[in-house]
Formats: sequence, C-alpha cells, structure tokens
Amino acid sequence: MNDNIKKGTEFEERCLDLLQRLGFVNLSLTKCSNDQGADLVGDFGKNTYVFQCKKHKKRQGNRAIQQAIAARTYYLASRCAVVSESGYTKSAHGLARPNYCLLFTLAELSEAADSKRTFAELIEGYNFPKQFPVEHDYDVIKRYEQIKAKIGHTPRNSDLDPTTRYHIKKKYHNLSNLIRQLGDEPFSKRPSNEEIKNEYKRVKQAIGKIPTLANIEAKSSFSRNCFSSYPFTQLQKECGDRPNIQRGVSKADLMVAFNQLAHKLGRTPSLKDLDEKGLYRSSYYRCRWGNIDAFLEGVAIPKRNFKQRRMYNRRELILIYLLLKKTFEIRHDDGGFSLNHTILENLKYRDRLFLSPGTFSKRFGSWESVPFVVEGRMAAHSAIIYPTFLS
Repeated sequence: MNDNIKKGTEFEERCLDLLQRLGFVNLSLTKCSNDQGADLVGDFGKNTYVFQCKKHKKRQGNRAIQQAIAARTYYLASRCAVVSESGYTKSAHGLARPNYCLLFTLAELSEAADSKRTFAELIEGYNFPKQFPVEHDYDVIKRYEQIKAKIGHTPRNSDLDPTTRYHIKKKYHNLSNLIRQLGDEPFSKRPSNEEIKNEYKRVKQAIGKIPTLANIEAKSSFSRNCFSSYPFTQLQKECGDRPNIQRGVSKADLMVAFNQLAHKLGRTPSLKDLDEKGLYRSSYYRCRWGNIDAFLEGVAIPKRNFKQRRMYNRRELILIYLLLKKTFEIRHDDGGFSLNHTILENLKYRDRLFLSPGTFSKRFGSWESVPFVVEGRMAAHSAIIYPTFLS
C-alpha cells in the first residue's frame, strides 16, 4: 500500500469514527477500488447516506460532488455528502446546492462530535426533498404491487417468486432498497412469547420428540428467527424440556448435576439414567472428558458401580457365539448342535440376561444370518479358538 492510499484510508476511518459519534448506524467503508464514488455508506434515522471523503490540500471542485451524486443513485441512497480536509470551491457549492449534496469539512465534523451534537443538529435548517427520484423497473414494481395486494401487507422475500426476487436483486440489490424507495414500511410480525411457546409445544406433539430448530423450520408456520430470538435454549427450559444443545456447560456444572441425580436416585446413575433423567445427557460428559471412563476415573467411581450398556463389536460377538456353541456341543455330546435364540434368552449372568439375541440381530441383520456369517465367512476364527478352548 503506497503512502497516498494509506493516508486516504486513515482519513476515511477518521470520518467513519466521527460520523458514528454523531449518530450514524450501519456505517461501513466501501471497497478501496471500484467504490462507484462512495467511501462510506450508512444510515441516520430513516435515510441512507453515501459519503465521498477527500484528503487533499487544495479545495475540492465539481468532481467530488459529481462522484457523490452518482454514488447516491448507485447505492440507492436518499442523500449524499462530501467530507473534505480543505474546503470547497465556489463552483462546487453551486453544483452541490441544487443536487442536495451536503458539504462538510473534517474540522466541522470533529467540532460537532466534540461538542456532543448530533448529525441532525448539524444539518438543521437544511431542506431536503422527501424522496430522490430513482430510475425504476416498472415491470418489477407492478409485480411487487400485485403480490402486495394479494397477501395484504408489504411483501417479504419468502412471499416473492424466484423470478421477481432475481429482478429486484439485479435492479435494487435487495428488497429492502426497493421498499425504501417506494416509501413502504417493511412487514414485521413477531409473535408474542406465549404464541411461540404454544407453537413449540404443537410441533413437539406433532413430531413426538423434543424439537430442534431444524424441526421448527420444517414444521412451523412461524419463521426460524422467531425461535432464535427467544432464545431457543431458554424456550426449551420454560416448556419443561432439556435443551438439545446447551453451550458453556463446565465440568463443575456436570459434576453438580451428576451428584444431584445420584442423590435423587439413591444410587450411582447409569448412562440410561443420565440420558432420561439427568439435567445433562451422557453426551455432555463424553464431550468434556473425552469418554465415560475418563469421567469415572476423574470422580473416582469404580466402573463396576456404573451400570452402562455393554456395546459388543462384531469380532467379540463372533467369539461369544463360537465359544457358546462349542460349550453346548461338549455338554450335549453333539457335534451338530445348533445354538438358537431360545438358549440365549435362558442364559443368566448375575440374575440378568447374559446376552440378548437382539444384539446379534442388530449386528448381523437377523438371527437367521448369524450362523452363516460366523461359521462360513468367519470359519478361520474357529480354527484358532477351538484348540485354545480345549487345551
């Protein structure tokens, strides 16, 4: 970046700071190149302004005013202005006045900001027309008015068909600019908190589970923004549900919740207890500690006291099946003994089912396919297991 560009950028940033102090909002710098005559674009009250900022030792002439006037139309702004460090020529004042282009010096803005004045006070007495003429696309406006008459209020993007949205974007950049140019008031109807609660409960009943924002977006006639601004986590709590995702839950929070649940149950909670009755699901503990075992180690709870569902992988199930089959073959002296689901249902370990047939079915598709998978494709395992088992 050369010195001139650097100085120009610093001047623009200085102007931005002063204008923000004077009450501008949504004020931002445009691109350094191809800015179409505007260095700053922002809002004051209901009006959008474009500013051309000039840091030169000589007084500004007509060119700066022409750039600001052109930028006003390009950015669909209602007003334009120039900020100069050095002042303006008589010709520049003559061009600016009939085109309602405001002329300021940096010193004027700085003095107004330091004296706690607002931009409205700075331009007090300046007479503006209500609306600057903009070259409209009347076919688009005709379609816009037809949609407006049909729905009974100012259209939103969701009310427009794709073709109309495309032409509005092409001509006016966005729907808000068109609405402002036509003098319409944007449509806004945010339901009350009570209405949002009732809608949340309706969606919950319809889908049969605690809804996420994605469920709300798919099933609700309310916009997603209505639920996002509640906020959604608070809404779920107030409706008696646990949030699906809650940010910022610390290890200390999880420890307190775990101990409270243990006290309530009178025993060490299981994974199922955490998921169904706990303030936080087991997934929160896994995320904070990496896995459940690390959590148990951190709170000094023996794994044997933490009742959790054992998850068997494919290899473990194959080994269990082969060992049980060989055990019953020896017991019944029957080399062709068939292990079936009835046998598994009667096997107990510490007064509990040893292994559910459904565990095999879920892993291999169905119980009938287990013998084919294990004894066929996994026959290599039996050559290793049986000798070891019998030795």
